[in-house]
Amino acid sequence: MGRSRTFFAIKFLCGIFLFLSCSNENDSEIGKDLQLIVSPNNLELLQGESGTIFISSQPEGRFEWRIGSKPNWISFSPSSGILDGTIDEILVTTEVSGLTVGWNTGTVEIISSSAGKKFMDVSVFIETPQISQMAISKNILEFDYQEDSTEFYIKNIGGLDFNWTINNQNDYLTVSPDSGFLAIGDSILVTSIVDRTELETNIYEYSLNIGNNQQNALELPVNIKSYKEEKWILDNGQIVDAEYDRNYDKIIAVSEFPNQILNINPVSQGTQSLDLNLPPTSVSISQDGNFAVVGHDGYISYINLSSMELIQIYSVTTDVFDIVLGPNNWAYAFPRVDQHERIRCIDLSTGNETQNTGNSIYAGTRAKLHPSGNYIYGADNGLSPSDFEKYDISGGTAHYLYDSPYHGDFEFSGNIWISESGDKLFSRARNVFNASENQTSDMTYSGKLFGEQGKRITTMDSHAEANVIYTIVDEGLWDWDYKPGSVVKKYTEDFYNFQGEIELPKFLGTDTNGNFSLFASHGYFGFFNSTGSEFYVIVKADEENNSAVRWGISTISVD
Repeated sequence: MGRSRTFFAIKFLCGIFLFLSCSNENDSEIGKDLQLIVSPNNLELLQGESGTIFISSQPEGRFEWRIGSKPNWISFSPSSGILDGTIDEILVTTEVSGLTVGWNTGTVEIISSSAGKKFMDVSVFIETPQISQMAISKNILEFDYQEDSTEFYIKNIGGLDFNWTINNQNDYLTVSPDSGFLAIGDSILVTSIVDRTELETNIYEYSLNIGNNQQNALELPVNIKSYKEEKWILDNGQIVDAEYDRNYDKIIAVSEFPNQILNINPVSQGTQSLDLNLPPTSVSISQDGNFAVVGHDGYISYINLSSMELIQIYSVTTDVFDIVLGPNNWAYAFPRVDQHERIRCIDLSTGNETQNTGNSIYAGTRAKLHPSGNYIYGADNGLSPSDFEKYDISGGTAHYLYDSPYHGDFEFSGNIWISESGDKLFSRARNVFNASENQTSDMTYSGKLFGEQGKRITTMDSHAEANVIYTIVDEGLWDWDYKPGSVVKKYTEDFYNFQGEIELPKFLGTDTNGNFSLFASHGYFGFFNSTGSEFYVIVKADEENNSAVRWGISTISVD
């Protein structure tokens, strides 16, 4: 288009030259009226391009000219002048802001003092504007529990170069590089790394803001799955039973797969183990913390905890459901089956077995030694209504004394815990009862621990000096739906005031599809240390959809 306009201008100048030559040869033309000549009459320009027009007269003469009416987006330089037998060359430019895409045409009026006036059209073609476009290769930046780095691309998919930056407001995520230049069609790989040092078990969600100097802005969501191990993982099989020794601040537990007794230091996270000859069913430790007895089907094992050695294994005439080690060097085995049964009383110095005197007990009774060392309290199972019972062991062989004064008035629900001072009995049903040497006031109702109706205690402990009671309740409503809960509930020991709850830390594992996932911790056994400053919970990972069930110890600081 530029060459055609140049050719036209040359032709026009030649024509003017011939015209002037002819005029010189024919003086009679000089006297004619002047006529304004504008060439070209229609000027077409591209966006950003300038053009030229020529102003003259026919015949040659002297006059003034100026630009009259015109659109504001068209400019002329010069915009006025004087012709005296000459030709004026005028520069035409356009300001296209606000014009539409495609052809835009405006009419221009050129006025002379004695040669009349002319109209011409100026047209400019507006191309589709070049725009800046920035893209990123991911819709979300995701970090799985054990994934610390990932990458994404920033791309220039528009028609303009740009400088880009990433606005990152979080110290635990670094991106590199975080700024740069991208030409049209280029891209850059950005690496992002998570520092999990200060992160807790949580899902952290926020966004990276990515912008450039062409007014493009993108938001890249970030999702970080973080897990902080807050437990001590146990690799000693499946925990069956456990008790706590406040003399040495040790957990004494028994396990299956392998069959062992474990002497666990929850502070140093050290464990001593002793292999057992048979699968254990229960454990009880002496009041001084130096010995333990382990129940089996048809046997009991007598253990020296100081040296972690087996002293003796004794046969008993029952499948041991629960066991109590008395301060009198006797062990008391409670039968698992056969309904109306009797306590097997074993003199550990001789191995002789006797059975309790007085009333029979019911198979499946849970038992605890009273701090006085003279009595055992039992909670029956499988009977309705449930009840507490008391047995005198001061003479070696246990003697059934009496049960509670209630028969259906209050729930007991099959397990029992005794306060440190020995004056309170806690039932699995969360009811609290008095303990006394006097039968009239013994096992009488004293209050209830706050909680949902029907929820039963899995494990609990109390500490008099710290004035605390911590419990974990079952998640199921019935015995067949038994599953220890995942929340520790806190109470005061003096008036059983509810003080809130703490969720047990979860396990990180893999589901049956091989994906990392968090699994709830279920608290099976809980104990205060000797000072009441820590509460230790033996926890097990939820088994549902879990390909690797594990046990651990969670330590909770007491407020």
